[in-house]
Amino acid sequence: MPGNSDDANTVTTAVFSCRLQRTLQFVAKRYVPPAHGSAPDGVTLVCFHGSGSHKEVWEPVLERIFAAASSAAATPARPLRIREAWTFDMQSHGASAQLNSHVLDGLEAGLPVDEYATAFKHFATTNLLRGHRLVGIGHSLGVTAVILSAVADEMPAVQYEHVIVIEPALASYECYQENPDDIMKDTARATLKRRDTWKSRDDARAYLAARLPWAMWDPRARELYVRHGIKDVAGGVALCCSKVHEGAAYINYEQCFRAVDSLRSGIDPAVPVHWILGTREDFLPQLAHDSVMCVRKIASLQRVPDAGHFVVQENPDGLANAIVQILTGAVGRRASL
Repeated sequence: MPGNSDDANTVTTAVFSCRLQRTLQFVAKRYVPPAHGSAPDGVTLVCFHGSGSHKEVWEPVLERIFAAASSAAATPARPLRIREAWTFDMQSHGASAQLNSHVLDGLEAGLPVDEYATAFKHFATTNLLRGHRLVGIGHSLGVTAVILSAVADEMPAVQYEHVIVIEPALASYECYQENPDDIMKDTARATLKRRDTWKSRDDARAYLAARLPWAMWDPRARELYVRHGIKDVAGGVALCCSKVHEGAAYINYEQCFRAVDSLRSGIDPAVPVHWILGTREDFLPQLAHDSVMCVRKIASLQRVPDAGHFVVQENPDGLANAIVQILTGAVGRRASL
């Protein structure tokens, strides 16, 4: 994004994993709106990616939001005040995965998403975010991370002004029990069979452009995946997030049900929780979303056109517009679909 140097705005934090009894690296990247659109008293967006993705996936979304903030600065009647934004690589994804490969390569099971939430809790206590007005934004797996970070456990809960859940990979325990078709297990199996190495980035780029789901992605999102979701290895390139770790996210039901319970009774009821879904039902059925939305009064619901579960990658501009609607208060309160 313009005005952001990767080196200058990338921060790596060491976080101890009680589960692994090892220290893992957690990589974050800061984005600042152009000077005329930045507001020191505005909100800070903290964004969490989905399984198999990476922190830079949010760049097209943030660029659009920052452009809207710059336009709003000249229109006081439509305030959109953004201080800055941060994105994060889960410890088994993106740049974090590369730094943690000496630990991750020896794991037989994938890293659970609560490690993502715990790492952010540590990060949120640093001077980098102290005193900021936080808006938590998560996509798919990242929704679970945001929700779990907003609940106190061994560490205090992160305080959010708003929580925005985008195509969450969640269903209530009751819904799971009543519907035997296990889409998540099927997805995990498919992930393990998928190709994950190529001779070069050009080879990977051509492969992805010709196959689903990547062929449906916005070209910017696909290019960012080639740049940041793929790493150099001996003899070619490979996915940063291994198939084992990506697949594990789809069948980690314990964390899924815990997140739903946290929405029901763990997060402060005063915190507005906004929903954004795609218009195309291509991953989780609507009944799964309904089973989660009914546990807590939702602040708003929007549907992004020309997008399904991978809305961040498929229609980043449409998603950004929906987020702007939330940040400006343009969406009204809704209790249900």
